[in-house]
Amino acid sequence: MIPATGTAQPSDQAGARRRAVHAHPAWFGAVMGTGALALALASEEAHWPSRVLSVAAVVALLLASAYAIVLTPRYVARLGRGAALAREIADPARGPMLATFPAGILVLALGWGRAGGMLVPASAAGTIAIVLLLVGVLAALTYGIAWTAILLRSTIEVEQVNGGWLIPPVMTLLVPLGIQPLAQRFPGATPLLAMAAFAFLGIGALVFIALFGLLMMRLALHAPLSGALAPSLLIPLAPAPVLGLATLRVLQMSSAHGVPGFDGIGAGLALSAVGLGFAGWWLAVVVIELGRIHRLGGLQSHPGWWGFVFPIGAIALTFDALGTAMSASALVWAGSVVTVVLLAIWVVIAARTARELFL
Repeated sequence: MIPATGTAQPSDQAGARRRAVHAHPAWFGAVMGTGALALALASEEAHWPSRVLSVAAVVALLLASAYAIVLTPRYVARLGRGAALAREIADPARGPMLATFPAGILVLALGWGRAGGMLVPASAAGTIAIVLLLVGVLAALTYGIAWTAILLRSTIEVEQVNGGWLIPPVMTLLVPLGIQPLAQRFPGATPLLAMAAFAFLGIGALVFIALFGLLMMRLALHAPLSGALAPSLLIPLAPAPVLGLATLRVLQMSSAHGVPGFDGIGAGLALSAVGLGFAGWWLAVVVIELGRIHRLGGLQSHPGWWGFVFPIGAIALTFDALGTAMSASALVWAGSVVTVVLLAIWVVIAARTARELFL
């Protein structure tokens, strides 16, 4: 029997679905999540020296770098499609996901700065980290301003807000974490670097507070998020811990280099604890909300599932940094436990990704 003209065949539908999956803007979340895993494993290796942990950290870093090399052309190609890119940025579901690109580059910079020395000489790893940091800063500022400007000109309803809107603040908060290699290379510039780091913290923190208020309003006044957007509920777990972690790292860097006025890290310790407290509270809310979404229709596989990974990595790294700075073994152990959870989640999401792409 000859099918009617214009009727989509199953193979055509499958091909269209595969093209849509491949073109989704959330794929660079794989770089963010895998880079965070490399950072967490490298941090654990410092507490529990093991060849296995060292190799695992290097493998995760190489995987994150490979993902970035493969995925970057898809994002750069968007620059040649000005009108289509502007429409995608204005899309309340897809637009914020494009921020995974600069955020992923910045996570890679952190990964090479922390774990790269296990693979190449420390000086080479530091150079790679600095180059990636500069590229990531330029991309983050450019995209952040463009997304905000387009957002302000659009007519978006509160119901269209989702957790992905918190990715732009996250990418800004990552910048201060990557400044340490610059301070090591140019110690005389540490005071200026510290001020630049706090400036980026100001951008990320204030935007996070504003957008999180919008997300709370949307969740309180409208129906639950769709299954495709459900993973974005975990993204607010990241900004608060990263804010505390970044503040702690900048204070430690400034104190180590003798910057006047920076003779303590108490504010960083306090903000790290504040961030972890918020993350624990929000995680409880998310578990309840995801359960409700599951009962209403389920959580379908989606590139946005990578949003489950990086926030858990941020929590693990903050526990580790706080425990190390305070010589609190309980916090260090908590970081180790969260890292195990992070690894398990990464394995599940990586398997789902392989199924989406190749099956």
